[in-house]
Amino acid sequence: MANGRVALEEARNRLATVWLAGSGAVFLVLMVQSILGKYDQQLQEVWSWFVPTVLPTLALMIGVIGAAALSETNDQREVKSWFFRLTFGLSIFYLVVLAATILLEPFSKTPGIQLFTLSNYWLSPLQGLAVAAIGVLFTTQHRKVE
Repeated sequence: MANGRVALEEARNRLATVWLAGSGAVFLVLMVQSILGKYDQQLQEVWSWFVPTVLPTLALMIGVIGAAALSETNDQREVKSWFFRLTFGLSIFYLVVLAATILLEPFSKTPGIQLFTLSNYWLSPLQGLAVAAIGVLFTTQHRKVE
């Protein structure tokens, strides 16, 4: 980041690492809670709420990184470090809020799936901002001009 820029491949890999680790941790919490019978009759609803919060973004990331891994060309593109930091920060913030929603549920007066449904009021806008920034970094076709 010495020149105020980050290699696009590095930016993508770092973002994917954050999303895989963050969503993986939340996945494990929900899995353990599910096995222990926490959600009982609401199990399908809870997982139907969780999966769209992370899977489309992870699928995009893995697809793009996988395609790049099979490419025979060396991608020299860079992204301004400010935009990368913004995207990274939005991603961390979203994943922390997602995890907090699940971890704080036992202390809430609104139980289980009711809280998760309510959480769409704060998670959806955050997810929209994070995914908009991620979308730029993972779908850009702009090539570096030499």
